[in-house]
Amino acid sequence: MFYRIEFSLALIFEIQAVCISLVIFIYFAQKPNTRLKQQHHSWLVLLILNFFQLIFDLPVALSFYYRGRLWPESDTFCAWWVWLSFSCDTTALFLMAWISIERNILVFHSQNMTQVGWKKWILHVLPLIICLIWAPIVYLILIVSNSQCTNVWDYGTLLCGPPCYTYTGFLGIYDFVFNVCISLGINILVNALLIIRVVKEKMSHQPAINWRRHRKMILQFWAISTLHISLWSPLVIVSLIQMTAMPSFMADQYTTLEYILYYMPLLLPITCLSAIPDLVSKITNLGWKRRRNVVAVDDMHETRRRTAVVSVRQTL
Repeated sequence: MFYRIEFSLALIFEIQAVCISLVIFIYFAQKPNTRLKQQHHSWLVLLILNFFQLIFDLPVALSFYYRGRLWPESDTFCAWWVWLSFSCDTTALFLMAWISIERNILVFHSQNMTQVGWKKWILHVLPLIICLIWAPIVYLILIVSNSQCTNVWDYGTLLCGPPCYTYTGFLGIYDFVFNVCISLGINILVNALLIIRVVKEKMSHQPAINWRRHRKMILQFWAISTLHISLWSPLVIVSLIQMTAMPSFMADQYTTLEYILYYMPLLLPITCLSAIPDLVSKITNLGWKRRRNVVAVDDMHETRRRTAVVSVRQTL
C-alpha cells in the first residue's frame, strides 16, 4: 500500500458519502412534494452528479492510492479517466456557479422563477442543461480526440499526469481561466453579494424580504458553497502563482492539493444532509429509538437473570 493514510481516509469517507447519498435520495423519493419544489432541483442535480463521481471516478483514484500506480495500465483507460474526472469537477463548478446565481434570484426576484412558459425554461431548465453538457463535450475534444498534440500518460502519477493540451498555450490557459477560475470567482462573488444584501436587509427597518421563508434555503446554499470555495481555492491560488510568477511554487505540495480536492465529492453528501433538518431529526430519532430498544432488552435479560437467581436461592 503506497499511500496508506490517503487511501484509508478516502475509503472511510467514500463509504459514508455513498451511504448518506442513498439516504438523501430515498428521503426525496418518499416526499414528492418536497422533491418537486423548484429550489431543490439544482442541488439535487449536483448531488446526483456527485454520486456518479463517487461510483465511477473515486474508485479508480482509490485503486491508485492503494497500488501506487494506475490499474489497468492503458493509455485509453487513462484518457477516459482524465476525461471523466475533469468533466465531473468542472460540471460541479458550473453547477455551483449557477446555483449561487439562482439562489439570489429565488430570494430577491422569486416572481421571475415561478412563472411558467419560456421564462421558467430560460431561468431554470436551460442553465442546468448547459452546465451538464458543456464540460463533457469540451474535454472530449481536448483530451480524448485532440489532434493538435499527443498525450503521454504516466501510470505512476495521479490522473496519469496532465493532458498535453494543458501545456500547449492557449487551450490550457482557456481551460483553467474559463472553466475553473471564472466559475469559482462567480461563486465567491455571488456569496459575498448575498451576505451584503442579507446584512443590509436585516438592518433595514422595513425589510422587503421574508427571511423566515428563505432562511433554510440560504443556509443550505452557504454550507455547500463554503465547501466548494474552501477546497478549490488553495489549488486555484497555487496554480495561478505557478502560471504567472513562480513555476516551482509549492510544486512538492501540488499532489497533496489535488488529493484534497477529492474531498469535495466525499464531503458534499454530509454537507447536504446537515442542510435538511427534517432528515437529520429522523436519523437522530431512529438512533435514539434503537438505543432505547437495546437498553430495554438488556434490562429485560437482567431482570430475568435476577429472577432466576432468586428462584434458585429460594429452592435451596
